[in-house]
Amino acid sequence: MKRPLALFAGVLGAVGALALLAVVLLIAVGGWKFWVPEPPPDYGAAPDFELVDQHGETVSLSALAGKPVVLDFIFTRCVAVCPVMSAQMERVGRGLPEGPDGDSFTKVSISLDPEHDTQEVLAEYAAKRGAPEGWHFLTADAQETTVSLARDGYKLAVQVNTGDPANPIVHSTRFVLIDAEGHIRGWYDSLTPEDMGNLERDLGTLLESE
Repeated sequence: MKRPLALFAGVLGAVGALALLAVVLLIAVGGWKFWVPEPPPDYGAAPDFELVDQHGETVSLSALAGKPVVLDFIFTRCVAVCPVMSAQMERVGRGLPEGPDGDSFTKVSISLDPEHDTQEVLAEYAAKRGAPEGWHFLTADAQETTVSLARDGYKLAVQVNTGDPANPIVHSTRFVLIDAEGHIRGWYDSLTPEDMGNLERDLGTLLESE
C-alpha cells in the first residue's frame, strides 16, 4: 500500500512543480511589463521661444526638437534658491548611461532678470558652473518677455519688484520636462528629492522610447 501512495505523492509533487514553474513564468512575463516605467503624461505643446544664449546664438525651442529638454527659470543675482536650482540642474542626468554632460538631452535656464543678465553675464555664470555645451543660459531684451513666458507659457509662479533688494524676484523652483516633440511631460520641484528622482525616471523613460 505504501508504494501506490508514494507514487501518488510523486505525481502530485511533479504536478505541483510544473504549476509552480508556470506561475513563475507568468510572473516573469507579466512582471516585466509591470516594471517597465509608464511614460509621463502629455500636457500638450510647450510654448516656443526665441532667445539669446551665453554664446550670443539665437536659440528657440523648435530648434531644439529631436531631444528632450529640461528647463527652468533663474537669475544670476539670486542668492536664495537659484544657486541650489543650478546645482540640481547640473546633476540632472547623472543616473543615465551618458551622464549629465551627454548629448542625449538639452538643459535650458532662462533668466528672469534679462536687463542684468546679458550674454556676457550669463557666459560668466555658465563658466563658473562648468556648464557643458548642451546647457543653454538664455536672456531677452526685456524682463516682460521671460516673465510672461514663465507665467503664461509654462505656468510657473513669478513675482517681480518684491521690494527686497536682496531678493528682488521670487519665482517657482520647478523644472519642466519637455519631450523630443516639444510637448510638456511634467513639472518637478528642484528642491524636493522625490520630485528630482521622478524627473530622472521620466527623462530616462523618454530617452528609452526614442
